[in-house]
Amino acid sequence: MLSKISIIIFLCFIAYASSQTITKLTYTDCGSKNVQISRLSFTPMPIVQPGKGVLSFAIAASEPIQGVIKMTLDIVRKVSGIPLPVRCYIVQGEQVGSCTYPDMCALMQRLFQHDATNCPAQLSPYGIDCTCPVKVNKNDLDIEMDLDIPEAPEYASWLSVGDFYVKVKATVVFLLFSSSWSYVVDEHDGKWSWINAKYLTRSNWTSSLKANNNASKIHHPVWFIYHYLSYCGFCKRYKPQWESIAQYAAGWSRYIKIGAYDCGSESASEHDICVDEAYPQWRIYCPLTNSTQLAFDSERRNADTKPEDILMWSIKKMNKIAHQCYGKTWPIRNVIEPKNIDDLNNIIPKRVKQFQLFVSDDILLYSLYVLNNSKIVFQEPIYRLSTKNLITQGIGIWKGMKNPDGRISLEQINSTKTTDKFILNKNIISHTNKSIEKKIGSLKPTLTDIDSSVVWMIKKDLHRKLPNLFDDVKAWLNVVHTYYPGSDTMHNFLRDLIHFMNNRTTLSSNELKNYIDTISVIKLPEVKFDHCNGSDTSKRGYTCSLWLLFHSMIVKQAILHEQNLLPSNVKPSDMILSIREYVRRFFLCDECAKHFLNMTSNAENEINSFKENVLYLWRGHNKVNKRLRGEQISNDPAWPKVPFPTKEQCNSCVREIDENNDALEYDENETYNYLKDYYDLQNITNQKNLSTKTNTATNRQYNHLLLFLFTFFIIN
Repeated sequence: MLSKISIIIFLCFIAYASSQTITKLTYTDCGSKNVQISRLSFTPMPIVQPGKGVLSFAIAASEPIQGVIKMTLDIVRKVSGIPLPVRCYIVQGEQVGSCTYPDMCALMQRLFQHDATNCPAQLSPYGIDCTCPVKVNKNDLDIEMDLDIPEAPEYASWLSVGDFYVKVKATVVFLLFSSSWSYVVDEHDGKWSWINAKYLTRSNWTSSLKANNNASKIHHPVWFIYHYLSYCGFCKRYKPQWESIAQYAAGWSRYIKIGAYDCGSESASEHDICVDEAYPQWRIYCPLTNSTQLAFDSERRNADTKPEDILMWSIKKMNKIAHQCYGKTWPIRNVIEPKNIDDLNNIIPKRVKQFQLFVSDDILLYSLYVLNNSKIVFQEPIYRLSTKNLITQGIGIWKGMKNPDGRISLEQINSTKTTDKFILNKNIISHTNKSIEKKIGSLKPTLTDIDSSVVWMIKKDLHRKLPNLFDDVKAWLNVVHTYYPGSDTMHNFLRDLIHFMNNRTTLSSNELKNYIDTISVIKLPEVKFDHCNGSDTSKRGYTCSLWLLFHSMIVKQAILHEQNLLPSNVKPSDMILSIREYVRRFFLCDECAKHFLNMTSNAENEINSFKENVLYLWRGHNKVNKRLRGEQISNDPAWPKVPFPTKEQCNSCVREIDENNDALEYDENETYNYLKDYYDLQNITNQKNLSTKTNTATNRQYNHLLLFLFTFFIIN
């Protein structure tokens, strides 16, 4: 648990954003004992946008401000004398308005792109270097800064008129040590809202990661990057853990930064960033080679894998490749073995006047200590000695100094306090679960769902395996085309694509893209979900539509059999075996694939009829939903994972229900007939979504104007 929590700011003030009658910013103190504000002003007033201004503030604190700053804002906008409370909005993945911000330092880093290399000069005298957590080395702050006020976009113009009354409560949590990592999933409008890890995209990949060869490599850190699929439920499980790691490693940014990249966003021609083996993956980006190396993957994960395990594996891998990945200035060094003090003096470079000796046989413990001292280690290097060294006794940390006469003196540091502070602190972060606005989708599958499933499959899954699995891709597309239950347009596209592939001996992903974009006379529809439209864009979607495709293909095959339209050599288990091979070779969510393969491992011996094939997949799908039902991160509250069909959907199918009205026993003959009707999509016309939701935010900087104005007194 936390050893100390200190509320350092508790004040109320009134701010006026753009009133023509107010000429100054005013505030009132609500009784803070730890922080006193002596000056807070913004000129000119009223605030004009776009424009320029000067922010001036001075505060006196009873103790240095060090830790994670958490802030809660309550904002009321007064228009024509009428108070209108401003609620908490989500704009481009960030909270704006009357919200609770769990880490203001991390937020400001994201908004203003400040780090140790470009931190405003006005903050330097106070030890503020724009890295997190906040560490201010003086109790009194007196700062004046020039600011640019952006123009409000049309959709946010209401924010630029009116008087704003703002109540601010801020706390600094001193995170000295914690015995566990805790986390809660935080998703905004279907987007993975990365709070501590930097969300990397193709557009910012180069600017964020690639090193400038003309500059010192110390300004180009290594990146630990989480490669995930936004539609992968198992990937979502590790997202909050990676956020915990990013929070813990916030002070390492000189040498290591933490990022995340959605490989599910890649198109058919974009396969230079993601390595498609199994997801999720944890990779190390090396600035020297401009490439990534695998650090931790699904093979090492198990039910007991914790955030610190992932971090330790990544550091261990990094230590092995440090010189070729980062360079000779990597701060984590090999163990040194001096025979005596004079020998130590010869090992320590002459230019080094101060250093530390970390005595331990645990390379990971030493690595954590070095990284947690990232701000000083380049000036005061930290060397490691084994516990059997001939200079010191036992495990501990020594401060080394070179005296004017050239000799070395050593003084032991209080090891207990040091390790408590720098090694054992695993920050507890908790983000509030956000209420989810329900989106209503079509209650029954549509052709749009099926078509979107295959478009996604071709563009995002199959293309990644070309040209290596060309024959397997072609074989699967033949199965899909033969039993395709979707639109005629998509059916004809598959026919033409297979014909194109049959005339070739191989096909690259770029050639497939060229066929789709240029050669094919039939243009693929956009990916759009009806029945599989979740309450936000991270729910249901592709995986839901893939289940629909599997079910509807198997149902179509069963109907063709009943109509005596199947070739005599087709076996009942052929379809499920083809689906199993697709999942084995092409489905990128590694954990999902393992479960499916295990579930269908004996399918060829258990399926003896086409009817049984339909029921086999139905039973399996219900088993999957039962297993996932208790996992909040995999569930959509608008579409709960209950046994299907429910008694309301098919009264004659359900023989027995439990106290929650969930089905316990089914009449499988009735259920088979229901499934045939439910998944037979041939006579279903496309339906429009009953509701849509768009977010057309266009000016990220202005989205946070109010937030900036109401938090400037702790900008860091």
